[in-house]
Amino acid sequence: MNGPFESHEIAEPGEIPGPVRKQINFQQFISDHKAEFMRVAMGRLRNLHDADEAVQIAAVKIHTKWTVIEAHVNPLALAMTMVRTSTIDYYRRRARLADRETPVAGSGLPRTPSADDLLELRGYERLDQARAALEERAPKQAECVRLRYLEGKDFAEIAERLGINHNAAKANVSLGLKALQALMDPPGPGKGGDR
Repeated sequence: MNGPFESHEIAEPGEIPGPVRKQINFQQFISDHKAEFMRVAMGRLRNLHDADEAVQIAAVKIHTKWTVIEAHVNPLALAMTMVRTSTIDYYRRRARLADRETPVAGSGLPRTPSADDLLELRGYERLDQARAALEERAPKQAECVRLRYLEGKDFAEIAERLGINHNAAKANVSLGLKALQALMDPPGPGKGGDR
């Protein structure tokens, strides 16, 4: 019985051509994108020193995962995710450390916030709450609005960063702005408010 399945020849795997990837230098990558990382951190933390510290913490994490990031299809997007996570966790991390630290008089530590500092931040409260609600309800719209207005990206850059087309980026920004406005405007009579 000499059938087609009796031959057991093993085919040798050939070279599978793939995209040629240029090696990325970590230091050059960080210096090229530090301004973008700072804009992301400043958008959430609103304090230059805190934002710089959060970016530095993220840079350490990026360095430890550098081989994974370098091999990623979009290294900048993965690094940005790590920066956003670092800025979100920044105040939690400081609160955990504050529980373990003992303040020393005259140590030059930053002063505690005054009432004026808190009043200055009060103007951002409704916007922050609206942004958080939009991130829960429509994360892509929230990300598009953040990229457009906090990072100053144009629609083509937003589309490339998020892997969507140009028109989808424009639509998500427009819908996100409308949703933010609706979340920030208190309902009045006839708009679903108390009657």
